[in-house]
Amino acid sequence: MTPEEVVGVWRLASYTEVGEDGGTVAGPLGEAPAGLLIYTADGHVAVSMMRTGDSPALETYMGYSGQWRLAGDRMTHRVQVSAHPRMAGTEQIRRVALDGETLSLRGTAVTPVGGRAPERVLTWRRAKPDGIAADGIASDRIAADDTASGSTAFDGTGSGGTAFNSTAFDSTASDETAEQQEKETH
Repeated sequence: MTPEEVVGVWRLASYTEVGEDGGTVAGPLGEAPAGLLIYTADGHVAVSMMRTGDSPALETYMGYSGQWRLAGDRMTHRVQVSAHPRMAGTEQIRRVALDGETLSLRGTAVTPVGGRAPERVLTWRRAKPDGIAADGIASDRIAADDTASGSTAFDGTGSGGTAFNSTAFDSTASDETAEQQEKETH
């Protein structure tokens, strides 16, 4: 997979958590979460996800933005701003797979749940604007191309790779705190 294949807008198809027994259950945003993931060609990322329906829950929205880099089967999101302040200044590293128009990201939860950091799988489908008006403004509904298969297979390999827009993303800063990064930019 190349960085150019990842650039674009993706719609959340599923968000699951892998249990200790290897089975999957709904992730922290419930059975039918909605979300958008945006990768720009210049190395920026934005993700917004929310719980749908009226069920009461502690977690109803997750979102952050920052910069991204792809190296082999590893996707790194360097978080600059987040709905969860503890994520700002961190790097979220995920195993990534692309199968046609389906993108899968797999990694561990940021915050441990019940004493362990569960593995989570997010499956995204390439989004296409639905109902572009004559004035060029897209409607608020995003439709996905549902013809792609939903493979989420990962082989665990993936060394090397190329940084996409490496001038905008310094991967050596993975152990720095948000405060240190702030000082470096001023």
